[in-house]
Amino acid sequence: MKKSNRSRHELLADILKSIDTDGTTIYEIQSKTGISYQHLKKYLTYLVQNGLTIYSNKEKKFKMALPGMHALDKYIKMEELLVRRTFNIERSIHVQ
Repeated sequence: MKKSNRSRHELLADILKSIDTDGTTIYEIQSKTGISYQHLKKYLTYLVQNGLTIYSNKEKKFKMALPGMHALDKYIKMEELLVRRTFNIERSIHVQ
């Protein structure tokens, strides 16, 4: 599943959304997000360094940290708000 033209925030949100509660390998994340392995490694390093995800060397899996859950929740709420506002703006343009 290759998705193009995503912003950095959209890519990070897609990565966070792809991480299961019991942990997810980099290959599973890559499959779910369609991000190249090289780019994904950079994004995952960023997420780990900023405390949004945790990497388990033993399991070779990424897990969502509490701050990552909060960040994803806020991102989803913001996205929903923007979609509603865009819909209302487009609707008002068509009504006039």
